[in-house]
Order: sequence, then C-alpha cells, then structure tokens
Amino acid sequence: MDNIYKFKASSSVGHLKSLNNDKQFYSEEESSKKEEEEKQLKKQSKPPSKMSQFSMNATGYQTDDSDKETPKKNKVGPSSQKVSKFRNLVNSKKIEGDNDDPNFDDDDDKPTTIQQQVQHVQQQSEDQYDVEQQASKMQQKYAKGEVGKSTKVKHSNTQQSMDVNSDVEQMKNKQNQEGKLRNHPFRHLIYGPSIGENSFNKFLQLTQRGLVYAKKCLKGPSDKFIKSKMVQLQECPIIKPKTLLLDLDETLIHSCSLRENPQVTVTVFGDYGEEAKIHFNIRPFCTWFLQQMNQLFTIYVFTASSSAYANAIVNYLDPKKQWIMGILSRGNCMETKNGFFIKDLRIVGNKQLKDMVIVDNLAHSFGFQIDNGIPILEWHNDQNDQELKYLATYLMEAAEQEDIRQFNIQRLKLDQLIEYNLD
Repeated sequence: MDNIYKFKASSSVGHLKSLNNDKQFYSEEESSKKEEEEKQLKKQSKPPSKMSQFSMNATGYQTDDSDKETPKKNKVGPSSQKVSKFRNLVNSKKIEGDNDDPNFDDDDDKPTTIQQQVQHVQQQSEDQYDVEQQASKMQQKYAKGEVGKSTKVKHSNTQQSMDVNSDVEQMKNKQNQEGKLRNHPFRHLIYGPSIGENSFNKFLQLTQRGLVYAKKCLKGPSDKFIKSKMVQLQECPIIKPKTLLLDLDETLIHSCSLRENPQVTVTVFGDYGEEAKIHFNIRPFCTWFLQQMNQLFTIYVFTASSSAYANAIVNYLDPKKQWIMGILSRGNCMETKNGFFIKDLRIVGNKQLKDMVIVDNLAHSFGFQIDNGIPILEWHNDQNDQELKYLATYLMEAAEQEDIRQFNIQRLKLDQLIEYNLD
C-alpha cells in the first residue's frame, strides 16, 4: 500500500508540475486588452516579409497540434493562421545559382577583342595546368592531411592511454575496497564472497541499530504473558536435535508490486473469504537451502506477517510440505509500544533455547535472544545473491554444536558489534 500511495503522490506532483510549466493564459478582459495592444503595434510596424513569416511558422509556434489546444479567440490577425503541412516542405534556402541582386557580372573585366579573348583563355589554361603550382598545392594539402592525421593518432593514443589508466585506477580501487572489507572485524557477517562497501556498511549499521535497541530499550515480558503465548510446534517424523526458524520477507523472499515484474503471483484468501494477489521474488538458492537444512534441522517459518500471507507463500515454496514443518506468524510475536514485532523464542514450549537458531534480516526481531540469532543481508531482487548458499556452511557446523548460543557468541561476536564504532 505504501508503494501505491507513493505512486499516487508522485503522479499528483507531476500533474502540478505540468500545470506550472503550461503556457500562460488570460481572462477575457486581459485577452481583449492584449488584442488591442497587438493591433496598435501591428499598425505601427511594417508587415513581415514572406521569409520571416515562414521562419516563424516553421519553428512550431503555429502548428496543427498546438492549434488544438489554443482557443480561436486568442488568435490575432493573419499571423495566427495555421501553416499548411505541404508548405512546411518548402526549402527556405536559396536554390544554387539564383541571385536576388541584379547584375553580378562585371562586364568591364571581360575581354573585348578576339586576341584578348584567346590570351584570356590561354592564361586560364596556364593557371589551371601549371604543374609546379598544382604540385605545390597537392603537397600543401597532403601536409595538412598528415598533420591532421597525426593529431588524430596522437589524440587517439592519448585517449587509449587515459582509458587504460582509468581501468587501472578502477582495478586498484576495487582491490583496495576488497582488501579493506576482507580485513574488517565483522566481514564474517556477510557470508557471500562478494559484497560492495556501501551494502556492507548499510548492513552493519542496520544490524547494530537493531542490537542496540534490543539491548538498551527492550524490556522482557512477564512469565505470565509468555505462558499465554506458548505454542507446541509440530515435530518432524524423523526427530532432529536442532531447530531452525526462518524469517520470510527479505530473507527467503521479497514481496513486491506487479510493476516490478515479480517471479511469482499467488492468490491468498482472508479469514472472511476476501481474495488478494501476492507478488514476490524468491531468493536464489532458496529451494536448495531448504533441502539441505532439512537434513540437519527441523525447519519452521517465523514471520511478523499475517498467517494467511505466510501460508500462501510457504505453500508455494514447499507445496508437498516436506521441508517446512510449521509457521509462526504475527499473532505469535510480541508487539512493542513503538510497533516493532519481536520474536520471543521462549513461547516454543517443546524446544530448548540451546538447540534453536533463528535467521532474520532485522536483528531486533530476535532481540530477546540475541545469542540465538543470525542476522542475514536483506534481499530484494539480486539474482547474483549467494547468501543462503554460504549461510548453509555456517549452519552445518552449528548443527553439530552442543549449545548453538555459545557457537554464535564465539563466531558472530554480536555483543562486540553493539559497542563497535562504525565511524
């Protein structure tokens, strides 16, 4: 809905801009005054020449299209008449050979007698066929051509040198950036091998803010409230010692609008039979990730979205219900006064905290159990993303641990990120 409101707002702004950029218009009183003024000016000034009329019309001041938007009563005099489309095809340039000025020829310079005429022709012939003169002209022309050619070659070489230097600088900058990120104390929080500096810094800032909020602002609910939220998750037929809870939006999928060319569109039905379309993209390696993690963990989805929304997406991701054993949705979250939804793992009655791990792109979501959480880089539509592929390696090792919380503390160092100076 936010996107729809933004779209409507931007359309309104564009409409206002078009109104502001429109031609000026006048009231009837103002237009009549303007007509009188123009008539007075027309009487005082000379009528424009045909060429000046054509130039004015040809530039588009009075075209067939513009006339449709111009009220007829605003036209003043014959200059407001539309120019024929055929007339616009006339070439305004003078035809070669035509001269408006009379008598361009200088008769006094012409030879009068036959002898003079012969001498004149001979002189023209000598001037035209003077070998030395022609050779000199050719040599000068050739020299100019060589200079221009050498200049072009020099410029080309300089441009190639600049391009090479630019490529070298870009390569150096890329290597420096990769080296800088490689040596960063929290580079391990991005699992894929390639990441831009801007994306990396943005992710660290988002994660740190979530952790600081959870540590310094969140207050845990009472035991009575936790018991009121308690649930028993469905067990897998093959008992597995570890439990993996996965966020949905920006972790496994990205919900988007139809204008963004989504990969998938599914229909969801509400509690009262209302129907809606959900458009979303699926993160690369999602299916493979679920298949692999199902061998080590009992997998559940834990989302702050509605149950109808979550069920529609999970049914598409796992239609045979062979990987995801259950769904926890918004009703299972703790909502703060500021409208944040916190996923408190203590509501799961049949699991122990030491055996549970939750993956979410928002660190405050697991704010009550930071040591159980793994922050993941948020995803929208990057088809080159490999976070799930490399996260699987980390989770394979975590599944072998006696206490996943201690493993996360040692490897992720989220408690240190809280106090880390990102500036």
